[in-house]
Amino acid sequence: MEKEDVFRMPSVKRVESKCSYPLECGREIASDCLIKLVEGMTSSQPVKVAIVTDKEVNGLHHMSFVSELESRGIMTTVIMIDGRQSSKNFDAVMSVFERLMDISFTGEDLLVGWGGGSILDVTAFVAATFLGGLKYCLVPTSLLGMLESAEADTTYLNYMSHKDCVSVKCKPVAVIMDVDFLTTLPEHFMKNGYAQIIQYGMLDQITLLNRLVNHSDMFITIDECYLAKSRIMEYNSHAFDFGREIKEAILEHFRFLRYSEGEALAFAMAAMNPSDALLKLYDLLGFPRKLEGVSKDSLLRRIMKNIAPYKDEVPVIMASGNGTVKELKMTAAEAMLFFSKKLDIIC
Repeated sequence: MEKEDVFRMPSVKRVESKCSYPLECGREIASDCLIKLVEGMTSSQPVKVAIVTDKEVNGLHHMSFVSELESRGIMTTVIMIDGRQSSKNFDAVMSVFERLMDISFTGEDLLVGWGGGSILDVTAFVAATFLGGLKYCLVPTSLLGMLESAEADTTYLNYMSHKDCVSVKCKPVAVIMDVDFLTTLPEHFMKNGYAQIIQYGMLDQITLLNRLVNHSDMFITIDECYLAKSRIMEYNSHAFDFGREIKEAILEHFRFLRYSEGEALAFAMAAMNPSDALLKLYDLLGFPRKLEGVSKDSLLRRIMKNIAPYKDEVPVIMASGNGTVKELKMTAAEAMLFFSKKLDIIC
C-alpha cells in the first residue's frame, strides 16, 4: 500500500455514529463549523462563547481558531487550565466555574472544549453541572480525543490518585474533529491514539493496523475507526475491557506521571496477546517494550485488589488479534496465576 499524503483531499465528512448530535471530521474546518453552530443558535442576546483550553493548544492555534471567531463578531473568552491527565479534577472545574461567573455566562451561551481528552472531560463536566446544564461543543486536538471523546455519554474526573472515579452524564450539541490540529501534536501524545487504534484492530479487523504501518491519511483512518467501534459495540460492548486490568494497574502505580495512557494500554495488549507482528509495530511507533520502575509483584497486588469485588467470577476479555473476542470467567486464584504469567512478559 502506498503512503497517503496527510494533506490530500481537503474536505469535511459527517462521521457515521449512533449519536443524535453531529460528528464532523475534516481539515481546516474548526472555526467555520463552530461559527455556523453559533450562528444557528437562537438567543435573545448575542451568544457568548467560552473556550476551555490549555496554554499549549492556545499558543499554537490561537490565530487560526480563536482570532477567526473574533473576526466574525463572536464574543469569545478563553479559559486556560492545566491540560495534564493528573489535573483533570475538581480544582480545574472550579476554576472554570469562577471564570464563567465573571463573564455572566448563561444557559443561552455556548461552552467549547478545545484540547486533549482531559480538557474535553473538564469541559463536559462543567457543562453538565453549571447552572443546571449548558450547551457545549467539543473540538478535540489530540488523536485519542477524536477517537474516544466524541461519542462519550459520560464524562469523568480523577479524585486524589484514583482515575475516573467521579462521573456525570453528558451530551454535546456537536463535535468538530479537525485533523490539522494533529500536525502539531507531540509524538508522545499521538501514541495515546495509536494505542487505541491498535486495540480496535485487535478487537475487530487486524487490517486496520496497516494504516499505522503505512502512515495513512488520518482523516480516513478516524472514519474507519468509528466503523470498527460500531461493529465491536454490536457484538460485545465489554470487549473494550481488553487489557484494562493491567493498564489500570500501571496508571495507578505511576499516577499518570511516567507512562501515558496509550503506553499503559500498549503494555497491557502486549502482555495479553504477545506476537512478533505486534512488537514490530510497537518498535515502528516508538512504544517501550519493558516496564521500568515497578516490580511485577506490585502490579499484581493492584490487579488483585481491583478485581476483588468479582470474588470467584472474574471476567477477563481475550482477543486473538484477528477479530475473535471472548470473555473468560476465572476464580480469584486462577486470575492471580493468569495475570502473574502475563506480567512476566512486560516486567
